[in-house]
Amino acid sequence: MDITVVVLTYNSARWIDTCLRSLVAQHLAPAEILVVDDDSTDATLTIVEMFGARSRVPVRIIRNGSHNISRGRNLGLDAARTPLVAFIDSDAWAEPDWTSELVAAMVSRPDVAVVGGEIIPVHTSRFAEAIAVNDGTVRELTTRGILRVNGGNITVHRQRSGGERFDERWVHAEDLEYVHRVGRWAFVPQARVHHESRSTARGYFWQMYRYGLWKVRYTIHTRNVRLLEYVPGLVFLASIVLGFAVSPLLLLAYPALGVAETVFVVAYRRPAVRLVPLMLVGWWVKNTGWSLGVLGALVQPASWRPPAPGKHHSLTSAG
Repeated sequence: MDITVVVLTYNSARWIDTCLRSLVAQHLAPAEILVVDDDSTDATLTIVEMFGARSRVPVRIIRNGSHNISRGRNLGLDAARTPLVAFIDSDAWAEPDWTSELVAAMVSRPDVAVVGGEIIPVHTSRFAEAIAVNDGTVRELTTRGILRVNGGNITVHRQRSGGERFDERWVHAEDLEYVHRVGRWAFVPQARVHHESRSTARGYFWQMYRYGLWKVRYTIHTRNVRLLEYVPGLVFLASIVLGFAVSPLLLLAYPALGVAETVFVVAYRRPAVRLVPLMLVGWWVKNTGWSLGVLGALVQPASWRPPAPGKHHSLTSAG
């Protein structure tokens, strides 16, 4: 069963060569690599063109220009000539048996239309290493079911999915909405890619804001609400309201929650002592961004409308 790999890029000159090298080095070579570029202004396309000129695997560039992830994914699906289409981010690299694990999962599970794989964080700064400890613990202890699937490591069987496309009204969380709509998915932890973590507090804050906004929109749209996702936001709001209305001491409730969770993670994961202060800062950055995103999702700004209802299937997991 042949597989095409789609790489979404935007100003990815720093990482794209490493990503492409990992794809060409696969034990099961992809039939083609499609680089869907979103009007990069750096050297991304030059690097891709130079790499493609000497690559034993065909590399084709497709122009996006919409700054819409879902649109980029659809361009990749439309251009692929193979039954399987795998997606990987440009700031990630795949382990050598990535494609073979994905194909094996599809062959052994003819009932499956979508396969998700494991994403392992790569640390490029001490802050990134610290937040990876926090996020890894949360993912290990709380992430179950469909939330394990991530668009940075997802493979679609074009025929089994019924030709379904990503809904371009979903700017983020498009992967969750797509898998929920298509159904019949599996999680294969052996199919691993390594993805660069956010290296700055500012980048991490906006990433978490987008995640909170769109993932909670997804849970509201699908009625797959998890109360755990609202806890930081509730404590954040309550500490502010009660701090001004009752006692300034209650303003400490939110930072105290961060201290408590950091203490738990330190006891659970035993990280290097040098990371502990940054883990606490990372917790505050993450949950403040996430909480503001959740509030935005609950307010439901007029510029956003839920996608039109589609066919929904019962979900099964091989993970």
